[in-house]
Amino acid sequence: MNRIFFANHIENQFDTLPKGWAFFSLESSEAELYSGYTANLRNRLRYMQGKAREGGIMQELWSQAAFLGWQSYDTALDALVHFKCHTQENSSEYQYRILPYQDYAYLALHSHQYPFLSIQEHTNDDYIYLGPFRSRFFLADVLDLYARILKLPACETGSYPCTKLEMGSCRGWCMQLEKSSDTSPADSLEKLDSLLKEAFVHPENGILELLTKQRETYFNELEFAKADLLDSEIKILSNYRKWLNFLYVAKNLDFESESLSIRQGLLVRCRFQGREYQFPFEVPNYRDNEVLAQNKDRLDEGWILYNHLLKTKIDTKDEDYA
Repeated sequence: MNRIFFANHIENQFDTLPKGWAFFSLESSEAELYSGYTANLRNRLRYMQGKAREGGIMQELWSQAAFLGWQSYDTALDALVHFKCHTQENSSEYQYRILPYQDYAYLALHSHQYPFLSIQEHTNDDYIYLGPFRSRFFLADVLDLYARILKLPACETGSYPCTKLEMGSCRGWCMQLEKSSDTSPADSLEKLDSLLKEAFVHPENGILELLTKQRETYFNELEFAKADLLDSEIKILSNYRKWLNFLYVAKNLDFESESLSIRQGLLVRCRFQGREYQFPFEVPNYRDNEVLAQNKDRLDEGWILYNHLLKTKIDTKDEDYA
């Protein structure tokens, strides 16, 4: 483990820290305070420092930290394994008081209730839930993109109708909730239900391919400015599709080898530095409307394991994770 003094001006040392995956720990002069794993130690510490300036428990941790320790790794799985094995044997004061996933959010769909689409912190209501997602801003971009392309609802106010209906950027689905609507509410909202599920729940909905084809057309016709405008939209939809593909298998991802065991998307056994580790496993109870939603605390681990198996094509070599 590398170790440096964690002074009040630790930000002056950020640029000296290595890039890539790492296990890290913050320590006082007497004991470890908190540990974690990250794809970018510099950015993680900058984020924690920003949260510390807001006060609260992160400020407590930051003010007590005297040393920073870290171990760099080539892969996300190696850093995750180190973290899980370490925390099984070490009980740090702030380990379970600071939750790095607390700001993750879910996408909620409901074709017969306003708002039809929303970003929520929990899965307690009568919506179809997807997620969690690490970034609310990313979810907002996805909602805005589908609203512009398909004129699906992107309700931003607590009441309806809003100015989007007047501007013609929305089909006014909210008006179908009114009994006085000229159109049968049941028929119209059932259509909305199909559109929402096709756009947000089915990864292979064809929208990404249409945008990609349109960009190629612009490029071939030497309309480079128009082609460039579609790049960000293609990137957003591509990332959303990747995340959906992950959510579809996350809760049923199983794998077994001599060096590790994965059960329902979590690491339950591994070999690390010559020792065997077993981790407690409990199957959460999910409701029917949480079919593409899982608990926030499972997300990061599940994403790492999912991508590891994708990269190795389910052909992981048996090895001792050092």
